[in-house]
Amino acid sequence: MHTNFETMTSWEIEKAAYLVLTAKELGMNLNSYGELSVNPNSGYTYIWLEDYNFSLYMPINCDLKREDVYVLHNDSETGDETEESLIHFQSIEDIEEWIKFDNLSNNI
Repeated sequence: MHTNFETMTSWEIEKAAYLVLTAKELGMNLNSYGELSVNPNSGYTYIWLEDYNFSLYMPINCDLKREDVYVLHNDSETGDETEESLIHFQSIEDIEEWIKFDNLSNNI
């Protein structure tokens, strides 16, 4: 996973560390190709890993709590983005089921 801590503020690094711990708790493989960074447009700190069809992010103003972590799914066919708070999910399987349902409901 690629990251450049030199471009991050101390608060962004704290959020990045929290995202890594959260991803690990979910069972995500952190050794795959990806990026841990800050979006220059939104200021959100995020983790994206190529092996998963979603990313995790935290907004600028938040606490280091699970309810401040969001799951973002980008539909590869339509480009539509859907997000949901991580508090609704316990595992990667829960997230993947939500994505599958979201894709089905968008195609109806």
